[in-house]
Amino acid sequence: MKRRSAIVSIVGPVAWLAGCKAGPAEPAHPVDGRSTLARWPALPVLDLSHQPTTLPATSSRPRIINVWALWCPPCRRELPGLQRLALVLAPRGIDLCALALADDSFAVREYLSQHAPQLPGVLLPPRSPAAKQLELAVLPQTFIVAADGRVLARWLGERDWDSPTARAALDRLLRLG
Repeated sequence: MKRRSAIVSIVGPVAWLAGCKAGPAEPAHPVDGRSTLARWPALPVLDLSHQPTTLPATSSRPRIINVWALWCPPCRRELPGLQRLALVLAPRGIDLCALALADDSFAVREYLSQHAPQLPGVLLPPRSPAAKQLELAVLPQTFIVAADGRVLARWLGERDWDSPTARAALDRLLRLG
């Protein structure tokens, strides 16, 4: 049984790593017809102190939720840009959350403290039923979520969050939501 667990522990991240999307970001697009995630679910997550909490289905503000993992190079590359974006959007009443697929809160907390110390983050264990709800085939993934929980867009792959193109696409979506 321990051998099977070890194999799953190695194969899971390797399979997702193969799905990490590097290179230029694709244009913004709404959730495609193949996705069943039209509304953001209430997700049981862990805060960076490893305490249980919930990432709610609805909020009083629009949200950007970026799903990333430590073992995904494109995910790590975009975190500093996400932090800069969060600082720009906060005065406009828009929240940004970095949702790490991880079991180890210490490793995530340490990585964020070194590379994006002002970026709010939580953990979602990759083998949890809640992780399956998000239908993650590629990382990073960014969800643009209206205050009422509607998923306005799902962006796959790494983005340059400082680029005027990414910011303009984001502004259009947030105005529509």
